[in-house]
Amino acid sequence: MKTNIIALCFMIDSLIQKLRLTALVTLLGLLPFPTMASTVDIYRYSVKNNLVNLKVRVIDNDNVPIQGLTRQNFHIQTTDKHGKSIKPATIKFDLLPPERQSQPDTAYVAILLDMSGSMRRPDSNKNQKLSGAISAIETFIDTAKKQNIPIKISLVPFGYRGGHNCNHLYEVGQETIANDSPFLKTKDETLKNKLKELSGVSVCASTNLSQPLVAATSYLRNQFSQVVSHVNPENTPQPRLAVILLSDGYDATSEPQFQNLQGFLKQSPQVTVHTLGYGESLRQLSDRANCSEFIPNDQLTPNSVSQHCRLPNEDIREFLIDEPHLKDIATATGGIYKLSANADEVAKSLTDFLTTLREYEIIYRQPGADRATRHQTTVRVTSSFPGLNNVTSKPIDIRMSNFVYNSLSGQERLRILTLTTLLGLVGVFSFMLWSRRLKQQAQSYL
Repeated sequence: MKTNIIALCFMIDSLIQKLRLTALVTLLGLLPFPTMASTVDIYRYSVKNNLVNLKVRVIDNDNVPIQGLTRQNFHIQTTDKHGKSIKPATIKFDLLPPERQSQPDTAYVAILLDMSGSMRRPDSNKNQKLSGAISAIETFIDTAKKQNIPIKISLVPFGYRGGHNCNHLYEVGQETIANDSPFLKTKDETLKNKLKELSGVSVCASTNLSQPLVAATSYLRNQFSQVVSHVNPENTPQPRLAVILLSDGYDATSEPQFQNLQGFLKQSPQVTVHTLGYGESLRQLSDRANCSEFIPNDQLTPNSVSQHCRLPNEDIREFLIDEPHLKDIATATGGIYKLSANADEVAKSLTDFLTTLREYEIIYRQPGADRATRHQTTVRVTSSFPGLNNVTSKPIDIRMSNFVYNSLSGQERLRILTLTTLLGLVGVFSFMLWSRRLKQQAQSYL
């Protein structure tokens, strides 16, 4: 009897603790936490006479570009040559969304495709991951072609020798990229043929994320560094350099090695790395596995899941995706991290990566422009999009060229044409009168 009473007391105490926790969670949910803000950034500008062209990025918290904004969402704030602020309402400008831009920047994109043994497993739609990844890449290529984006793609498969024999290894170095994975235009059928060839491979290799990332980033940096460094970012478009890492695996790289990888990527600011995990999240995996203990979100890592969780008749390591490291890799370079469960989601994620190659374009005439004057300029965006209410970019100094002329408006040109025509008619009429008078005088002397 005494034992039952003690057990009942423990049960009541446990229920009280759970009720307290539930009440706390409910209360926290009611608190007005601030919405994470999006970001507006003037990526680049160019100047021609008094005409200014701004390339503007508008991105959400995940670095994904926000699309669908209109002219009414943008406001330009600038100064005259004396540094005096000009009212935004007086500045007339034209907004070109990405789909209307006639000359988007050239892009070189290396797609790193995981060819490890886990890619033979089915995704959430029961399709083989390798087939789903290849189908998504084909969609990516077709979308870039349809949108007329001048992009060149290098398809780089990667897979390394692990603890078992494998006849299909894809070790990546700068030489292998140059020889086996050249950059090709989207209309080049070699890309589709290579994807078809890879779709028939019986994948069996192990995952190594560091080596292909270093090789692809180094190749892009070394191959195109001269092109980028000799381009004036204020007047001539720079080529975009990007890497897309598509993997469903877990790389057991030590933490010091990973820190070195992050440091290396940060030293290559010209190259943006986007990472795409293909499969289920660590939380989803741990929830369906038999775990010896619950793993809190702040402790959820591939190591903790593999250590405490098991799957019936399957090796849980085959399903691990290195989410924390993939996210950190993308963050280090200003790229996007995505986790996709099936081929359709992979294709959608790749399309999001494609949108990073194009920004909004704003064209306006700089008020008070003169030779070599500087004008501090910002762009403010107001929208109903979450976190995008009255967000302003960092100010930049726009320097006008050494030779500036203010082009005339159509009304002013019409006035000048009318005045010139009138003066011309007056001159002709005066000449005719003077000529007639001379003739009359000449006849009177005869």
